[in-house]
Amino acid sequence: MLIQPRADDEKTIMGLFSLVPELKDVNHLNEVMKTYEQDDYFLYFFQDEPHDPITGLLGYEFYKDKVILVRRVIVTPGSPKKATQSQMLTDLQEQHPDKTLMGTFDTQTAIDKWRKHY
Repeated sequence: MLIQPRADDEKTIMGLFSLVPELKDVNHLNEVMKTYEQDDYFLYFFQDEPHDPITGLLGYEFYKDKVILVRRVIVTPGSPKKATQSQMLTDLQEQHPDKTLMGTFDTQTAIDKWRKHY
């Protein structure tokens, strides 16, 4: 299930972003964090069940009228990567059934794999 982070979840978000190699640089990480403060950008945590630990982070933006551009699909170590990514994308699609999920260079492969089974 996708859960919108609260304002006091910044450290958890930063911890999940730090799992991405290019975001190990603090300056770059801060720039990315500022991006998601804009109106068209969204971050969601992922949990399997309501009281389970957070196992992922999904970042996306609305692009034009019918497209959601998925920018980040981050899965915590120890979680089943393919299954978690797939469920995150399925939950996002179900929240916005009238939109098409598209990816960036980093996320398109995960979306293509998900799309084959969705």
